Amino acid sequence: MIQIKDNYKILFIGDSITDIKFNKKQNRNIGGKDIYALQVTRELKKKHKKLKFFYRGIASNRSYHVYDRLTKDCISLKPDVIVMLIGVNDAWENYVPEQYPPLVRPLEPHMKEIYRRIKTELPETKLVTLLPFLIDAMPEKAPFHKVLDEFRVKLREYATGNADEIIDMQEVYYKAQESVDPKLLAHDGVHPTNLGHSIMANEVLKVLD
Repeated sequence: MIQIKDNYKILFIGDSITDIKFNKKQNRNIGGKDIYALQVTRELKKKHKKLKFFYRGIASNRSYHVYDRLTKDCISLKPDVIVMLIGVNDAWENYVPEQYPPLVRPLEPHMKEIYRRIKTELPETKLVTLLPFLIDAMPEKAPFHKVLDEFRVKLREYATGNADEIIDMQEVYYKAQESVDPKLLAHDGVHPTNLGHSIMANEVLKVLD
């Protein structure tokens, strides 16, 4: 559990799932403009009025994109808490390499360096790592689970000992799908609806006191 103080700065960083502009623009297709970061913000502000929030999600980002912009979009902001979700696009690129240029900037060195820099340059900062996921709304995407699971194992390995909290959203959504139609959680399986985002927000709030 991470204790939140009134003057904290909280950063959300990642790919399209954390990208406010992307989700608003694509809301007609994916129905998820109320992203988890905004939902977390509203809940935390009920108790902590002076909190500052930063949103640095960029659609289509992979681990090396976050690595490239880490100084500007993370280190320089000096956040007290970081919530990071990245990796699904790295896995997807590996799953359908014919759609993308050859993968010349792999996941491992970039994620390791991201964690090293955060730990050494922001030693007091608390880090929450969300592991990527696939919601089973589209049967044709089911084979992607095999590749994504391999990346999730790696991402958990890199986060262990570096992140203060690790949330495996795949396991969370597996459980949610037992009682909720997956199509209500994510129309395309990747980008959550408002309901899908609320589940993620609740998991983040569980570790932020």
